[in-house]
Amino acid sequence: MKPNHDFKVIIAGGGIAGLTLANMLEKFGLNYTILESHSEIAPAVGASIGLFPNGLRILDQIGCYEQTLDIFKGEDPYRVTYVRDRRGKVLSVQHNLTGELERRHSYGLLFFDRQDLLRILYENLQHKDRVLLRKKFATASVTDEGIRVTCADGSTFDGTILVGADGVHSAVRSSMISLGNKIRPGSFDVNEVDNIPCYYRCSFGIAQHVPNWVKGTQHRVAGRHQAQLVVSGPQDRVYWFLFDKLPQTKYGKDIPNYTKKDEDDFVRENSDVHITEEVTFGQVYSKRLSSTLTPLHEFVLKKWFFDRIVGIGDSVHKPDPTGGQGANGAIESCAELINALLRMKDNRGGTLDGLSGAEAEKVFSEMQGARHERAHLVVDASHRIESILSHENPILSTLVLKYLPLVCDVENDLAQMSKIYIGGTTVKALPVPKRPRAILYRDELPSAPVTKNTSVVGNVLVGGMGLALFVTTRAWRLPLDAVEEWINKAPVTIRWFGENHASKVLNTYVSVLAIPMMDKDPSARLHLVNFLSQLLSPLLIYSIEGHRSGNQGTPLALPSAYSVGMQILGIGRIGPAHAILSSSFTHELPTGRSVPVSVAKSLVPAVTLGYVLPTILALAPVPSFRRWQNLLAFWQFAPPLFNVLTSIFSAGLERWQRGRKSVAEYEEEHRLDRYKKEDVPILKSVYTYAFAVQATAHIATLSYAWMHPGISIAKTFFGLPNPFSPSWNLPDIFAEAATFFRYDMAVAVASFVSNNLYSIWDLRRLGYIKTTEAIKAVAAVIAGQILVGSGATWAGLWYWREEKLAGLEID
Repeated sequence: MKPNHDFKVIIAGGGIAGLTLANMLEKFGLNYTILESHSEIAPAVGASIGLFPNGLRILDQIGCYEQTLDIFKGEDPYRVTYVRDRRGKVLSVQHNLTGELERRHSYGLLFFDRQDLLRILYENLQHKDRVLLRKKFATASVTDEGIRVTCADGSTFDGTILVGADGVHSAVRSSMISLGNKIRPGSFDVNEVDNIPCYYRCSFGIAQHVPNWVKGTQHRVAGRHQAQLVVSGPQDRVYWFLFDKLPQTKYGKDIPNYTKKDEDDFVRENSDVHITEEVTFGQVYSKRLSSTLTPLHEFVLKKWFFDRIVGIGDSVHKPDPTGGQGANGAIESCAELINALLRMKDNRGGTLDGLSGAEAEKVFSEMQGARHERAHLVVDASHRIESILSHENPILSTLVLKYLPLVCDVENDLAQMSKIYIGGTTVKALPVPKRPRAILYRDELPSAPVTKNTSVVGNVLVGGMGLALFVTTRAWRLPLDAVEEWINKAPVTIRWFGENHASKVLNTYVSVLAIPMMDKDPSARLHLVNFLSQLLSPLLIYSIEGHRSGNQGTPLALPSAYSVGMQILGIGRIGPAHAILSSSFTHELPTGRSVPVSVAKSLVPAVTLGYVLPTILALAPVPSFRRWQNLLAFWQFAPPLFNVLTSIFSAGLERWQRGRKSVAEYEEEHRLDRYKKEDVPILKSVYTYAFAVQATAHIATLSYAWMHPGISIAKTFFGLPNPFSPSWNLPDIFAEAATFFRYDMAVAVASFVSNNLYSIWDLRRLGYIKTTEAIKAVAAVIAGQILVGSGATWAGLWYWREEKLAGLEID
């Protein structure tokens, strides 16, 4: 090999990965040669390709996005997406998937012929003479100066590095592993390729003009050890994938290669399998333009490189195609390889000429480091989708496919898709065309997301709240016998439900609230006024979180349960429980933040009539003892009444806004309205209202306590006996009741503060705020407990949080 220090990339394979990499290299004036085994660059091999936002964003950078859109000639390719059972019956429906994805990520879903993308990538090249056809890779050898590739026809090519973009049966990968273990024994696990698993086989192909096929539809079909993905395409095409689980998982060399006869047998066995109720697999297959039966390898290799050789795309990471991420992952790997090369170039004074083998390995190591974990994420996610659709676990599949759609919002399905897209990379040295999107990609966030030891904080919260719940089992010692005795002496005579157990229970709850209010010690009544006023925030925020689109289908979507629980179990137990659930189930994407405008508008009037007014009446002096008892009894229903009024008011608003249109018509017209963020200013006014009411009550009660000679602020709020002491020796029922409410408030406030601090951490963990912002917010939460009270502090924090989440977009 003649010494040649000029940098040059040899790319084995002129497929999606190879041509994409060539386009990127051209952007930076880096030399390359593509060695393609086929006789044409865009062969009609009968495959389709699905491009998603993470791949399309990179194609947009290299100038190939608009051409892919032109394939569809302005048509909406996926107006309706269905999930169906094995009989073709609809389980769930998603409307306007393209519009949803474009609004969320700037790019939609595009399914079309792989041949068309190859042609677009090739035509975009400036140096087409560097693409050599009928050049099948055979072997490679490395030296200190570079690498030499020998093709099957005996021709040789010299370069600086070799990139294996030659697919799942990569000859470059085989050569690399053999060479690596020969030069440096132990470089690769010799058994790794033989342990690559195959769980499914797949019939895929392209059909056209299928009878009864509805254009603009996409279908995921669940079955017993089978699943299908069937998608509309341009020019009345239909792209199909029929996945069939193997009786036994095959590995490595035992993975079968299927013949034409195998395919014919497979089609005959499955021709009656339904896609829709009107269309079967056999009917689609009969209109095929091309088809293949193939095994599906699923793997991510431990090591992707050796010396001057590196693999990208399916040669080193291959997901199940049901997730549609194969080509997109290959495009991402190309981008990260370019990023690593350009960093090395900068570190070497602006040149890659004379790149050593050690430097090449550093580049490849950085590329794999940036991609390896994400490649595993994609492979695992794709396998999960396949296993659910194929009913590997029938109970789980039935739950996910049949019942969850009944309670979940469309946001839940979209969020699962979005979590894959937002982690995508870009070519860092190329501008990303500005397009509006509601969700920022991770590399666009204010801060890098925290990925290490994130579970520790959540475990601390759960442990702390678990301890708080345990404390309530020891600290809540209200003697019901003494309460009943007090009822008889008072007497409390509420008989709303007649002479029965229900009235007796109501009398008990009324008495527990009445006892501290009748105490001669004014501190007990003062504490109760402060305590009840601070419950405005948990009521409102539990309701708001319960109506957020991203929380539907989770325990958080049951605000009435928490309101009822507050009255029966006490906020001291509901607060910690809700904090634990929030840490596990709260939505993570900004789009999960949205609340129906009708609900947002209903909150202030509902909470005013349902909680604030009953609380004022219950606490205010009333001349008639009997009327006061009835007011206290009515107050017991105030928290759930707030939820009932919210539902009534919001339903009325929705009916008025809809006018004479049907629910379906109205929803179709306003399907994307949640991205307009019309709820944000309304919610901010709700938080302002809650802050003002609670801060006023807190400041007023503390001011009164400070001026009153008989009240100690410290004793009133913090005079708590040891919960683990066997006896408190309290003098009477009044002291017992006052202590009960002090503990109820203390544990509740601890849960509020913990929830607040965890929410701040969560924003920082996700990269939505900077560390300095998080520190300031923590300081504000701590100071707010004294200055304005726990409820007002929570309302203020949620005002700020709402702004932060709503601001995470590109207009």
